[in-house]
Amino acid sequence: MMGLMALAAAAYGTARTSAPALVLHVVEQSLNQKAPADVGPETIRRRLDEVLSATPDENARMRLLLRISRDLEKIQQLTHEEWELLWREAGPGDPPGIRR
Repeated sequence: MMGLMALAAAAYGTARTSAPALVLHVVEQSLNQKAPADVGPETIRRRLDEVLSATPDENARMRLLLRISRDLEKIQQLTHEEWELLWREAGPGDPPGIRR
């Protein structure tokens, strides 16, 4: 019984630490596919690093990545305007992300 509890705890810990990395990977790949043609992988990686390092904690980073993912699932190809809106910080009472 103790072995099963230890295994469950290890699985939970692994899932908690690997989930953010998985979400980041999926968002980065989606951005590579949907970014404007003149936005390369280096620019995408740099922009992601900038916005993620500016977030206060892990929960905020996860919320940001999930919001970007949600915005991207509605779009086949980002325009330059949508690309900029994707990274814009929200003002007071203004939800972040692409506004339609």
